[in-house]
Amino acid sequence: MNKKTKSIVEILIYIIVVVGLVVGTPKALTYALGTEYPIASITSGSMWPELKQGDLIFIEYADKDSLAVGDIVVFKNEKGFTIHRIIELNEDTLKTKGDANNVADAPIKYNEIVGRTLNWNSNPVRIPHLGKLTIWASGLR
Repeated sequence: MNKKTKSIVEILIYIIVVVGLVVGTPKALTYALGTEYPIASITSGSMWPELKQGDLIFIEYADKDSLAVGDIVVFKNEKGFTIHRIIELNEDTLKTKGDANNVADAPIKYNEIVGRTLNWNSNPVRIPHLGKLTIWASGLR
């Protein structure tokens, strides 16, 4: 194989690997974490200092029976998703609040919960600053 052909083959392999990672990683995380939305970017300062704007977090499946006061959950709303801490559990609803917010959110139903943050040693697994890429790409800046 000549040098030019070898370079083209190497570039194609590189492109295939990158595309495979970009497409495959979210699919693998969806399977591993049991949720349709396995990653999210922190777009506000409402969870400071625990989670910072621009962090990328991982979300795992959580059903009603596994949730506890103090868990950080992701739930659907009219604008997209909210990531806040559970402060109260009731029979049909739960209340959340951002750590840096002064007031609690309106109660939400359990079926609005997407999941909770994946934790390691009682701390949310997060990748600082990586979420800024998705925030920028989605135009939320």
